[in-house]
Amino acid sequence: MQTLALTDGASLLGWTKTIAGNIFLIILLVRAVMHYSKREWGELIGHIIAGVIVAGFVFQTEATKQLLVDIWGKVSG
Repeated sequence: MQTLALTDGASLLGWTKTIAGNIFLIILLVRAVMHYSKREWGELIGHIIAGVIVAGFVFQTEATKQLLVDIWGKVSG
């Protein structure tokens, strides 16, 4: 039986993002279903917006960071 070893920090980072991303998606889905079943529309929309922001940081860290830097550059001039 061959074991899969984490050889460097990049492998550990990828593995951690995969696990954290899947846990995040499960929690997001459960909470969304709870809000939907209680007909809490405002909280459901707020939860989805917050989830999209957090998902951006979990799955696309550099792209999200650059987007926020670009937005801040336009706001601050």
